[in-house]
Amino acid sequence: MYNLLLYERVAVNTASFRQNITHLAHDWRRSIRAVGGFWTGDFTISAQDMSRYWLIDFYNNAIGWRIVEKAGSKITWEGEIVQLRLSLGGVTWLRSLDTERWHNKVSVIYPAGQTAWSEDTDSSGLYGESCYIDTVSGPYDATAAAARRDRRLIKYAFPRSWASGGLSRGDPSTGEKVSLDVLCAGYVFSINRRYRTTDTAAANVSAQISTLVGESEFVSAGTIDTNTLQVPISTEGIPTRLWDIVEELIGMGDAAGAEWVGGVYAGRVFDYKAAATTVTYYWRNHTLYDAAGNPVLPTHIKPDTIVELANAPRSQAVPGATTKDQPNRVYIEQVEFVAPDIYILTPRFGPALEGRI
Repeated sequence: MYNLLLYERVAVNTASFRQNITHLAHDWRRSIRAVGGFWTGDFTISAQDMSRYWLIDFYNNAIGWRIVEKAGSKITWEGEIVQLRLSLGGVTWLRSLDTERWHNKVSVIYPAGQTAWSEDTDSSGLYGESCYIDTVSGPYDATAAAARRDRRLIKYAFPRSWASGGLSRGDPSTGEKVSLDVLCAGYVFSINRRYRTTDTAAANVSAQISTLVGESEFVSAGTIDTNTLQVPISTEGIPTRLWDIVEELIGMGDAAGAEWVGGVYAGRVFDYKAAATTVTYYWRNHTLYDAAGNPVLPTHIKPDTIVELANAPRSQAVPGATTKDQPNRVYIEQVEFVAPDIYILTPRFGPALEGRI
């Protein structure tokens, strides 16, 4: 039904294939959101699937690798490995691309101003840029602020291994389990590794989103439908991460009050459009069907869809309600796929719909 494939980090080589890990990631689970696109994924590799040596090697090297779920030739999810948690001899070790734990381009804001940016290009050449602005108060002058910036850069420039638990318990000689928990994130999260520090005059919200996405490193603008709602970009003097601004702009909808959605999909492109207003899927007997009456493959289900519920109780429609607000329809904000054959649809209101093929 699908293959889970590993590639080199995007900052190094987008096309360099490493291995097919479908047989290793038995419990692969991932999600897609209407606002955000390809969201998170995770799986665990145990000592039964990979030797202790190769588990440790994977832990040491795989952070930042690109991960692709494919159904046939179609990319149905794409992201990167952003956290590795290794359980070994009663101790838990952690490597992470969380911007609080890893940043390779740093500036410090202090009472009298802001330092220049300083970057570890060896790190950014391997993993891409991860920017961090440190704000301090107190008796900092330019020299002290620059020294603080440089200390922080030395400490956090690489996604180093940290002991995160278990140091005070257990005996490494008792043969406690060896396993590796792998957390993945869609490239929408990488947009937040850069800041916007300047303001922009009012313009079409779609144009503002396109500009902000273009300021990210790994994501490019895809299909950006025109939304003529006029909005400025104002940081009010506070450096703001790019995705945080984009997400807020998406939430503004348009001048007519309609909802819009946007996110990062296959090929690391960002699409932005008006939210769905017509029925896409049909839910009958715990199974999701398309308009032709065929069961939908779990890997092919998308959010920003309206599902008609076959067995909903009959009731009067809400006056003036849109298609998605009718009593027998739900708007799907998130879709999860749980290998090998389970899907979970999370609607805006009400319980999730869970099915399997």
